[in-house]
Amino acid sequence: MNQRAISVVLSGAVLFALTGSVSAEARTHGHGHGVHTSGRPRAAGGTVYGGKVTTVSNIAGFSAAIDSWLKRPEIAHSRVGVEVMELPSGRLLYSHDGEKRLTPASTAKVITTACAYELLGGNFQYKTTINGTGPVVGGVLKGNLVLEPSQDPSFNRSDLLRLVDDLKNGRGTTNGERVSQVEGHVFVGGPVEGRESFQPTWLIEDFGQDWMPASSSLVIDRNIAFVSGFPKQFKVSDDHSTGHAILDSILASGEASSFVSFDPANGTFHIFRGSALSPAGNYDTSIKRDGPFVVSNPDAFNQALFQGALADHGITSSGTRIDKNESRIIAEHLSKPLSLIIKHCLYESDNLYAQQLLRSIGATTLGTGSPTGGNSGGKIVSRSLEERGLNKMGAWLSSIGVPNQQVVLFDGCGLSRKDCLTPHALNLVLKHMAGPEINSPYLSLMHQTGGKDGSGRFSMKTGAMDTVRGITGVLNNFSGQHLAVTAIINGHTPSVKNVRMALGDLIERLKRVSIPASQPAKTAKDPEPN
Repeated sequence: MNQRAISVVLSGAVLFALTGSVSAEARTHGHGHGVHTSGRPRAAGGTVYGGKVTTVSNIAGFSAAIDSWLKRPEIAHSRVGVEVMELPSGRLLYSHDGEKRLTPASTAKVITTACAYELLGGNFQYKTTINGTGPVVGGVLKGNLVLEPSQDPSFNRSDLLRLVDDLKNGRGTTNGERVSQVEGHVFVGGPVEGRESFQPTWLIEDFGQDWMPASSSLVIDRNIAFVSGFPKQFKVSDDHSTGHAILDSILASGEASSFVSFDPANGTFHIFRGSALSPAGNYDTSIKRDGPFVVSNPDAFNQALFQGALADHGITSSGTRIDKNESRIIAEHLSKPLSLIIKHCLYESDNLYAQQLLRSIGATTLGTGSPTGGNSGGKIVSRSLEERGLNKMGAWLSSIGVPNQQVVLFDGCGLSRKDCLTPHALNLVLKHMAGPEINSPYLSLMHQTGGKDGSGRFSMKTGAMDTVRGITGVLNNFSGQHLAVTAIINGHTPSVKNVRMALGDLIERLKRVSIPASQPAKTAKDPEPN
């Protein structure tokens, strides 16, 4: 059997304990004043949590509400971390393993989006451009034509076609230069650190699934493709084997993993359709006739889409690269504001968006340190935008007071099973982003539940994958008190529904409990009352 090489992105694995070190891991982080730390759940104190506000006379009564929740059968045999923090004071009201690192799933997106929002600003817009490296004379570009990407996760085929149409009709320059022919080379640019990436710390079953496409400097349609959208200038091959045992095993797993690869050497799109099981338990042969297919090598694939768009607009190229240093913008596209991109990321829990935001954070460091390693004099040293982003995010976390030993991340989306962080770290991020008046625009980008008048409002982000469930957010309870609440559950049974209901019960309890405003809470070192 002839084996066909397939272009698939699998980047090198790198561990980042964000700005931490071995010595930092060995240090302990003491509780602040006013903390009740529950090593084991204690018996509830008889308080009833129904539809009305229950005022407790002391922190012990408040703690009983959560202690009894920890005894729910759905989570009794799971690893659970819970922390409740008063805002804006930062007073810790309750912690059960709140400073133990747990797998966060998508609650990790709060860190990535908050960092991007603060570093880039809510009004930031991605700018994707078509540049020329020479003058335009009589419709002929005397140089190369370069599509300069921007890490924009929202860039789509329509945006690309508008860019090319502006190039063709002279709408991208002040003097109306129209381009119908390119004497130089046509290619997609971008930083060398921005090569395509599928993180190796993700599970192999995630490959070929539309919830986690590969990242790239140029993203088109979330790097998801349909056969009907392939440029007609290229060939299409519907293949049954990749020639690689690990990829063929994914295709035969029944998980409906399906992907497409572009081979620029012969101008062919290679489609690989994964098997899927029908509700009756049989293989469904009709799965994904047109798509969607995850793009396995987006750098080459999106280059082909760019070339196809130019051809459809009658713009030809000689294909000969012309080396010139000068470059100027001929057409440009601006994304919607970053705040809306972050809102989509949080609402839809979009993993690709989170990864592109991580790369965007990393792009802010370009020009500082060595991209290929070596002695950088203390500056950021990395080989990829993801690595730069993780380093930059770690520095940001330290700057807002998050203990560096409490966060270990391998990605920006929370899909890696190696990610781990503490509920306390998430609450500190929420406290910082909420601000002293608890009115930060960032909170409005999170999913909102509760009354229209603000009572019981919960600005939140959830996280879920097999055996992992979490919730984090800022709660305005029925007494008008603001709380940062994070609960992470690891090692639960495969049924997510019951655990989701348990987390909902926790939030309902916190909505209805009025917390003493000034009484200090017990710390973990305080003796139990007689």
